[in-house]
Amino acid sequence: MDEAEQVQDGNGVTILDLFNAVRKHVITAVVTLVIVMVAICAYTFTRTPQYTATSELLATYRSSAAAAGASSNAGELSSGANYINSQIQTYPQLVKTESVLQPVIDDLGLDTTVKGLAASVTASNPDDTMLVDISVNNPDPKQASSIANSVAENLRKQVTSTIYSDEGDKIVSPVNLTVVQQAYAPASPSSPNVKLNLAAGLAVGVILGIVVAFIKDLLDTRVRRDSDVTAVIDAPVLGSLSRNEAYAGTSPVIISRPASREAEEIRRLRTNVMFVLPDEPLSNVIVVTSTGPSEGKTTLSTNLATAFAENGSKVLLIDADVRNPSVSKALGIEGAVGLTHLITNRVSSHDAIQRYWKPNFHVLPAGKQTMNPSILLNSRAMKALVEQVSGAYDYVIIDTAPMQVANDAAVFAKEGPELLLVAGLGVTEKKLLKQTGRELSTLSINPVGLAMNYGETEKPQKGGYYYYGDESDDNGRKRQIQHKKSEKMKKD
Repeated sequence: MDEAEQVQDGNGVTILDLFNAVRKHVITAVVTLVIVMVAICAYTFTRTPQYTATSELLATYRSSAAAAGASSNAGELSSGANYINSQIQTYPQLVKTESVLQPVIDDLGLDTTVKGLAASVTASNPDDTMLVDISVNNPDPKQASSIANSVAENLRKQVTSTIYSDEGDKIVSPVNLTVVQQAYAPASPSSPNVKLNLAAGLAVGVILGIVVAFIKDLLDTRVRRDSDVTAVIDAPVLGSLSRNEAYAGTSPVIISRPASREAEEIRRLRTNVMFVLPDEPLSNVIVVTSTGPSEGKTTLSTNLATAFAENGSKVLLIDADVRNPSVSKALGIEGAVGLTHLITNRVSSHDAIQRYWKPNFHVLPAGKQTMNPSILLNSRAMKALVEQVSGAYDYVIIDTAPMQVANDAAVFAKEGPELLLVAGLGVTEKKLLKQTGRELSTLSINPVGLAMNYGETEKPQKGGYYYYGDESDDNGRKRQIQHKKSEKMKKD
């Protein structure tokens, strides 16, 4: 519980968090990936192919001793190397000047400006070398090589040209540039790099998809999956009720649609609850609650009680949500007299408890609110009633107020009954669920299990000889009769 709270409270994001976020919002992640890949493909395949041609020059030092025909000494060579290193760093910028590029435009008859040509020309000096690389990008591979060679030649002329001082003295450049590699027309374009762009797009799309899914998960304030609830409440999921109008009927689905998929969901929940209940005093009393309203706790309570009664168990369903009684409305019975009257000794149990559907199924409505509900439900009379009915019935289902309305469920569960927490997928607020989890943990109350409501309905599998569908009661009974007849014919 504590570890789950640490993760949920934002003390750290784990790989499992990211995985769960992507799993919950996989469609969002996939859509993000597709959008990124489409954008990358559109960019890549609509670009005009560019070809890159490169020429290379070597810079050497022209010593005065060498110019005079004498042998140079080591000191002069060292100073010459330092001079070249300082000068060669200016060549990448010198290449883009008018003095170098204008002759190129004139020689090749290019229909462009110096600024336009400079944008396609780059020069670099590889580390620890005396080399100058000149690269030109152009849609025409032959023109790219021609421009690269012309730029290299004009740079050589610019650097090695002889200049004259104001006094008319002839000054020879100490740097000598020599073209050591001519530029040739490239066979394949340098850009766009299709493989690299697609690989980069895939990587960016996956990462962005995960980020978007995680952000969407953080911004989603409601629980969407079982894992959202179990990450906060340390209890097993005992069953799940699908989002179906069958549960909104005037009677439980086991009565109205006994052969339906929804009825099987309730039976599965009943069986799982029977298995997890401990063999302890009052453990046959099941307190049903939820974090907030509209999560389907009353629907689950009435249907679960009906499932126990169907199984032959003697069942009492108590509506303890006296602030907002719902059981009598859900079952279509009279609810004016009930729990509040029985506890205050205004009526007897014979008058307050009603029989419903079967002789072994009894219902105690909430009755009218006459005093403070918290005082009423926490009274000695209420505790005595719970102890009494736990011995008289096989199972007692108590429908209580949501935890965010009142902690009546915790008051009951603290005395020994088991707590079944209902969570409505797409309804339960994560923040409120955490508050409920912390309150139960503080009171040392461990729910016996969780029941999920409003789950997505799975498509029926028709591969077998028999499956449950959405038929009404009559259709379901007809199908059961047909099935029994076919089985009898096989035996005969």
